[in-house]
Amino acid sequence: MAIKRSSKVSTQFSASSMTDLVFLLLIFMVLATTMINPNNAVKLTLPSSSSEEGDPSIISLSVVPSTEVASAYVYTINGDEEYATVDEVRTALASHYAKYAELPEEEKPFISLRCDEKVTVDALMEIVDITRENKYKMVVATKQKH
Repeated sequence: MAIKRSSKVSTQFSASSMTDLVFLLLIFMVLATTMINPNNAVKLTLPSSSSEEGDPSIISLSVVPSTEVASAYVYTINGDEEYATVDEVRTALASHYAKYAELPEEEKPFISLRCDEKVTVDALMEIVDITRENKYKMVVATKQKH
């Protein structure tokens, strides 16, 4: 005599309720991320100064295209010393750094490099090579201070 079970266990799984939850979470995330204003995410107060003196620990180097020669650049150090070639810039930076030879490495000034948008990567890399050869510290900016 065979004994039969009266109820069978179903092995099927219904995922319809899971898809509802996923869509609800997706809609919530889309709405929540579009409402965030990045300007209000982090409140940042930048320091200001009324002094016109620059930071003495910075050597400012600007590179702009020459108005006289199409493929040449004008290199300006600290806003007043202009140079036409990379070799002149190398010599000038060495003389600026010679003033700080006795200071420890962490107190030596760094170069703030500001390039015009039209300056090529090759011209920028020449300056980077100078800083790498002489182990100068450098920060690269894209726009010139006004």
